[in-house]
Formats: sequence, C-alpha cells, structure tokens
Amino acid sequence: MTVDQSATFLNTKTNIAVLDFGLTTLKIIIIDPTHPEEPLSFQTIYLPLRTKKEELEGILKTLLRSYSDYNIRKFIITTTSSFFSSAKETIDFVIQSVTKFIQSMNILCYTIDGGYIPIEEATKTPEKVVSAGWKALGEGMWELVKKDALIVDFSTRTTSFIPVKEGKILSNSSSDHDRMKNNELLYYGLLETNAAFIKPKLEYKGDVFNLPFEPLAVTADVFLITNDLPQSDYIIDTPDKKAKFKEDAINRIRNMLCIVDACLQEEDLVEIAEQLKSHMLEEINTNIKRKLEEHNLNRVIITGSGANVLHQYLKNKMIYGELIQATDILRSGEINPAYCIAYLYAKKMIVDG
Repeated sequence: MTVDQSATFLNTKTNIAVLDFGLTTLKIIIIDPTHPEEPLSFQTIYLPLRTKKEELEGILKTLLRSYSDYNIRKFIITTTSSFFSSAKETIDFVIQSVTKFIQSMNILCYTIDGGYIPIEEATKTPEKVVSAGWKALGEGMWELVKKDALIVDFSTRTTSFIPVKEGKILSNSSSDHDRMKNNELLYYGLLETNAAFIKPKLEYKGDVFNLPFEPLAVTADVFLITNDLPQSDYIIDTPDKKAKFKEDAINRIRNMLCIVDACLQEEDLVEIAEQLKSHMLEEINTNIKRKLEEHNLNRVIITGSGANVLHQYLKNKMIYGELIQATDILRSGEINPAYCIAYLYAKKMIVDG
C-alpha cells in the first residue's frame, strides 16, 4: 500500500502527535507546541500487539483519519516495550505499519538519550528506541515542576521509579533489564498483573494457599472488587473472556483459589481482594522508601493510570514530606511518557527556532 500523496504536510501544519506503541495499548496524544501544557487530544486504545498485530493496520488507518483535521506537522513514535522477540523486530514492524499512512519525512523516533531521530536511523539502532519513554517522563516532569523528586509511574502493567535531581535523572539504566535489576521497574500494574503473582503464598484465616501460576484473575479484578476501578476503565480482556462486572471479578478470584463449593463466601473473597491490593501497594511503598533514601530525596510525584489509587494509599500513610499527584500539575491531561515526549519536542522547537 502506498502513502497517499495528498497527505503531504504543508507549512501551515504546526501540531505534534506522539504515537506510543505499548505491549497492550496504543496511545496518541496531540499538542499545539505554542501551548504544550494543554493537550488537544489524548486517546488510549486497547491492542495487545503480540496476539493481534494483524489488526494494527486497520486501527491506525481509522485513528489517523479521525485526526486528519488536527493540522499535524510531525509524528513521533515511541514503544514502551519490546513486544516481539527483539528490539529490531519491534521497531521494523512499527515503522512498516506507520509508513503505510504517514510519509517517512514526517516521522521521528524518540531515543533513550533524549534524541529525536529519523526512522532510517531508528532501524539501525532499534535498542535506542525501544522502552525509552520513561526517560522522557523524568525529563518532562522536571521541566514542568522544576523540583527534585522521585517520580512514580503506576501504569496498567508496571510501576516505574524515576529519581530526578537538579534536572538530571539519577539512573544509569539503559534498558528495562537494567531497571529491573536496579529496582526502578516493578511488574505491578493497575490492570494486567496476574493477581496470584502479588502473593503466591496467600494466607487467609490461618490457611496458606499456594496460588496457581496461570493468570485466572488480574489486578483489574482486584481493583474492581475494591471499588478503586470503574468498570469503564477495565479496558483489557478478562482472563476468562467473560464479563467485567464486579460479580464476574469475584468469580475470577474464586477460580484463582480453585473453589468449587461454598467454602468461602463472597465477603471472604472481597476481603482477599483487599489483602492483595494492600500487599501490592505496600510493595510499591517499600520501594519508594528505598529509592528516596538511596538518592536523598524527600518529594514523591505520582502519575500513571493508577495514580489515584496509589496516591490515596500513600497519603493515608502520612509518612511523606511532600506527596504530589500529577493531575495537580497538569489538569487537562495525564502526564505520561507520550505527553512528555511531545512536550519536550515542543520546547526543542522553540530553542531551535
């Protein structure tokens, strides 16, 4: 399929769009570089690319057509994870998909060292492009608040810990592998974490349950049961392909415990969900304290799709000198890697003239 030549970008087009390809979601954010603090549009689409990559072309076509009137001058690509066997396979797939609808000259890729490179260069150095968004989040947050802080991004499948001091990210990590090793990345998320992973040996009323490895319930079920997640925000597929009502989530917790009779009542299962929630958030809290001490920081900024849940939990602890929720910084949208990539590029445009 060839690019529609009528889509040639004119000098009158000024806006910036970021396409963020994650493991299970596709995000697009559009900003006017003269007012980057007020995003024009932000959208998240559930798309597990490992299993539904054949759907990407149709989704991109529909998505880009819906934004055809937004006067987009430049598209910036980022990938939050390597969803294929290698960084190169991931980048090649994304670029091949996007260039069916957007001319190569209008596309840049964000890199781990804060650069914006043409796609021809990205295909030669894919390891610099994959999983680089956390760096933009740290740098972008600093530009927004100008305060030393530990930035905690509680997203759908992971929690990132990004220490920033005097405008510099205090991390030597260059990959998710490094971040896992350095306690900067935990696989605890609002939606996608296997609930059994939170506490493989679950203790309840004197009994110990060795939970199955199979993902019979996920954290979306846990937070739906604890009334922390609106049903409309349960955007991922359910483990059993059934509905997303609270009673269905309770049944998935029941299945995780291999219950086939009435040995545990509904109130027991709700209590177990509360226990799993508290245990996971406390694990995140423990790592926050560890990173604050390690980098001599006393301010925490919470962002991500699960920011409300984590912020409330930490606020109730009453142990942090300054605890900020990102929505207090930018009320018109979520501060995430995609937004920060656009925001930083807008500032670069001003500097470069």
